[in-house]
Amino acid sequence: MFFNSKKLKLKRENEARLRRINNFEVRYITTRDPKQYGESIIGKSCIINIIDNKFNICCNDNVIFTHPMETLQCSELMSQNGVILSYVDDKTGEDIEVIAYYKYHRK
Repeated sequence: MFFNSKKLKLKRENEARLRRINNFEVRYITTRDPKQYGESIIGKSCIINIIDNKFNICCNDNVIFTHPMETLQCSELMSQNGVILSYVDDKTGEDIEVIAYYKYHRK
């Protein structure tokens, strides 16, 4: 009974975090390689859009990242200059992390 309400609260907070960054401009997007402990840039000068509960990151009218919001976990960087988007790949079962670094936003 209490555990379900806690999970529901965490899910609502995660969705609110994702919706808060809708239409944010992004300097660049990277993906982490857990085997080599490095990051690879996959896009620059992008924008975040949420369309039909799908989280999209578009660069020059090309969608470089898309994922359903229900299974996407979002957490802020400590510097609050970006977010870490993590999910489990359906095909391989690996944990995938994509980092989006914002352009300058005054709070």
